[in-house]
Amino acid sequence: MANAYLAFEQVDEEQARAIAAELERNGWTVTPSGGELRQAEKLPALVQTIGESHIVVVLASRASHESPWLQREVAAALNNGRHIIVAHTGDLPAESWIHATLDTSQAVDLSQGAHTEALAKIADAARTAKSGGRVIAMLNIKGGVGKTVLAANLFAAAHLANKRSIAFIDLDPQHNLTQYFLSPGERHRIRDRNHTIYGVLNPRGEHSVPAIDLGGIAIPLNRARKGKDANFELVAGDERLFEFTLDTRSDRDKAEAFTRFRALVTALRARNDAVVIDSNPCATFLTRLAITTADHIIAPVRPEKYSLTGLNMLEHVVREVRGRALRSSEFSVLLNGVNDRTRSGETGDADALTRSEINAAPFFSGALLSEEIPYSAVLKSAPTDRFAANPINITAMMRVGGRPAKEALTNAAAAILRRAQ
Repeated sequence: MANAYLAFEQVDEEQARAIAAELERNGWTVTPSGGELRQAEKLPALVQTIGESHIVVVLASRASHESPWLQREVAAALNNGRHIIVAHTGDLPAESWIHATLDTSQAVDLSQGAHTEALAKIADAARTAKSGGRVIAMLNIKGGVGKTVLAANLFAAAHLANKRSIAFIDLDPQHNLTQYFLSPGERHRIRDRNHTIYGVLNPRGEHSVPAIDLGGIAIPLNRARKGKDANFELVAGDERLFEFTLDTRSDRDKAEAFTRFRALVTALRARNDAVVIDSNPCATFLTRLAITTADHIIAPVRPEKYSLTGLNMLEHVVREVRGRALRSSEFSVLLNGVNDRTRSGETGDADALTRSEINAAPFFSGALLSEEIPYSAVLKSAPTDRFAANPINITAMMRVGGRPAKEALTNAAAAILRRAQ
């Protein structure tokens, strides 16, 4: 059964009870705000409850604007990537933090009471949030683990073999995923049209994508497969993203970038089975964007001596961002490059030792997939511009000589999508 958290102040209790009753009639388990959790010593439990909810319904009024507890609840929801439904129960100050933090353009109007039509809108919004595609972040604080190539090929496998609709977001300033799929000429044309993630994160100015267009900037990658129902699309990366890795942007810019990124993800997940975020291998504002919108995190690992160090750093960073204890079910650890015969004298030992080390780890042992990706020259080779007419052809799934890799990628992708549900 799906969980919903209801954030409200006492003056809005009547509307809150009506919303709770409507959600419960539609199969939701509802946890309301209240004195039991709104205590300083209970703050970790409050954040944990919100983090384990599927949606958070915020009743917005002047009392909400003035409430430090409701602000904490909204922050916990945002840090944990929870879908937020806003319901107006009264007027808000124009400068309210609620307007600045949340997208209130689609808020449900309850100012005239919790009438049937308004409650039905809230139930529909909750149903849509529950049924949307999963958001999956490819993350490892340690670089060199094959994160970007795996992102492309795992989800090409899901698309080609299992007809899954996939959207990629290239959130790495190096934009290697974009370079993997698109030729230099096409990348330049996309940038000239301002259809990159840089335009999404910029809230204003000549490089900003209008909010109404955020859902339409993805580039289709299966252009030569017309007539197929499944999407395979990319929001292109941009080297100018480095601006968001430095501490030079104002808090206002970051807050608006956060809101616009969530709007992009919401639009993509509405039409795809999975939205895959390829992020930079370090802890920056961009990493935070990925963590706070992800339902599930894939941590690729190469068999080597210090592999667990990167995983431990990842767990620490995610826990700090989300502000709560994590569950291993929120992660999938994927061994990449096993049976590498190019490693002299340590092939089997490195694979076995890495498996044993992760299996013995108190947190990640429950996240290690039995599916593994073998070492493959197909996965190591770089794409060439001759594939630009049909970018999907550059994946191992479509290239000659990659059968073992294809089978491994297909099986691993299916396992990850099952865990992400």
